Amino acid sequence: MKNHTKIVHVNSWEEFKRLTIALQPDFIAYTVQNAPLSRPPIGLRLVFATQDVQYVFLDFADGNTFRRTKLPVYTHESGDAYFKEEELRNFI
Repeated sequence: MKNHTKIVHVNSWEEFKRLTIALQPDFIAYTVQNAPLSRPPIGLRLVFATQDVQYVFLDFADGNTFRRTKLPVYTHESGDAYFKEEELRNFI
């Protein structure tokens, strides 16, 4: 019998933070994604896993910050949005 991983979408930063502290994962991964409905069009996905459960938190830009984490969003001269990985590490 195959063991399937359950995916839990966490809706608030406070809950994701609480789960991270309680479950103490070995690492937290992130990806940056296009978010065409956000302005600027950038999204942040934070993920960690414990045994059979993967916890996912999504955040999207709204002006010069992400909506939920309030991390700063910057814009290159080319118009591409980005955030600073160091600020994310310090935040987590």
